[in-house]
Amino acid sequence: MTSTPSRADTRRQVFTGLRVVDLSRWVAGEFATKLFADFGADVVKIEKPGAGSHSRHWALVPGETPDPEANPLFLHLNTNKRSIAADLRSDEGLSLVKRLLERADAVVESFRPGHLERLGLGPDELREANPRLVVTRISPFGQSGPYRDREATGIVLQAAGGPMNATGDAHRAPQRKPGLLEQYTIGRTAGEATLAALYHARRTGRGATIDVSGQEVLLSSADRRASYLLTAEYSGVNAPRGVRSAHRGAATFTGPFRAADGFVMIYITNQEFWNRLIRLIGAGDEPFLGKFLNRPQLGDDWDEFMDYLKAWFAARPKIQIMTDAEAARIPCTAFLEMDELFVHPHFRERGAFVTAEHPVAGPLDYLGAPWRMRDGFEIRHTAPRLGEHTAEVTAELEMSVVQP
Repeated sequence: MTSTPSRADTRRQVFTGLRVVDLSRWVAGEFATKLFADFGADVVKIEKPGAGSHSRHWALVPGETPDPEANPLFLHLNTNKRSIAADLRSDEGLSLVKRLLERADAVVESFRPGHLERLGLGPDELREANPRLVVTRISPFGQSGPYRDREATGIVLQAAGGPMNATGDAHRAPQRKPGLLEQYTIGRTAGEATLAALYHARRTGRGATIDVSGQEVLLSSADRRASYLLTAEYSGVNAPRGVRSAHRGAATFTGPFRAADGFVMIYITNQEFWNRLIRLIGAGDEPFLGKFLNRPQLGDDWDEFMDYLKAWFAARPKIQIMTDAEAARIPCTAFLEMDELFVHPHFRERGAFVTAEHPVAGPLDYLGAPWRMRDGFEIRHTAPRLGEHTAEVTAELEMSVVQP
């Protein structure tokens, strides 16, 4: 596979025939459009000449200067897309993008609120030329409201809308979710909303403007925040941090525990799971079994139990703990390191990783299908080089005629 799509390619996928313009420059928007590209849509990515997307310059290691044509984040987020280099501050670049949007089904953007309007690319103006166009707008706090113009990094969004207040040890400061999780969550929601609007446009002939607030996505639908708000509304209880957090309901406890060679995650949600765990770790220890079986909750002996549990886990390899727990029908999994994931037989047999070759980065294992279906996911070509398809797409626009 190369980064250049074959124009003779006649394979059809579920989104073949859709054209989506990617005006975003960071993870949320690029992930939203990736979901269309990987399932067959023609996604044309607009990039700033000489610089390109921010994801081309993201450093895995502080101080690192990544190759913008071989950045792993960009390579992951932009499979199956085509790249145009266009300066939106120039008449030529702006004209090119306008012509492209006249022929598009959807556009996803993540500029500051109001920026498209200042460029003459506001949703109302775009739909004068293309009434069916879906315009998806991603911003930290939405296109309106008193926070509209505020900046926000991922950690700010997690603190403002996510479950940070209840994440981490009860005796320490709140912790954020790792990596770029909030960006992928926002991008997934934006992709779902765009698909809904496309379905509506196909039925009615009318496009839509979708206002995606990252803070509201995290507040209303992702992870645990919605359940925390419901708990607070109906009971007045604020979710605490630690192993007895409110979202775990009837859970006796949950959390990661150190094994002899790593960590395992265990999640006890009811009395039956509790008893299975007690029988597993206390096998042959009648005093322990007599003390902790059928306990609805622990009191002053909590520390005693936790010390026993931690010692049992620490003496055993993580895969053996997981295997024994599964045999006893206890929810438990080992934490797999990245090199362990890559070679794990389950993921390999399922095709969770797909090998593809990029002209700069070379052959790499890419994450495969997020879900399986006929005519679904396929890596037709790897991520584009900056401006790789400018001439190609421009020629297509010159040859095409806008249908009334």
